[in-house]
Amino acid sequence: MEGECRVLSIQSHVVRGYVGNRVAMFPLQVLGFEVDAVNSVQFSNHAGYAHWKGQVLTSQELHELYEGLKANSVNKYDYVLTGYTRDKSFLTTVVDIVQELKQQNSKLMYVCDPVMGDKWNGEGSMYVPQDLLPVYRDKVVPVADIITPNQFEAE
Repeated sequence: MEGECRVLSIQSHVVRGYVGNRVAMFPLQVLGFEVDAVNSVQFSNHAGYAHWKGQVLTSQELHELYEGLKANSVNKYDYVLTGYTRDKSFLTTVVDIVQELKQQNSKLMYVCDPVMGDKWNGEGSMYVPQDLLPVYRDKVVPVADIITPNQFEAE
């Protein structure tokens, strides 16, 4: 395991389209990263469409997955990458995991793509609940090393 760069990627997965873990994993693997993926949601397509169907991973389910990694001592990462989520308790659990991982590895880099909304035809629209905004501002931003909002999200 020496010399590997390990990434924990907590992002969406879609059946149709290329967003979240569906688009992140392959390029990272081609570049030599070992990627462990947690799908925050599994949707038919991304939430920018008028309709989507699927499942949302709960904060408790995320916690259980992470506890499984810990129980096997395989929760050793160099990078954490996060993207789309729909639930503030899930996002808070992500922050807890990142903080624990940073205690284990002070060089860990946390890259957050705060997937919250976008502009279409000059009109901005959120596709996550408004109650996520203070969690991003108050909890995520202080622990993130890199944040990659689009223009609408940055505004």
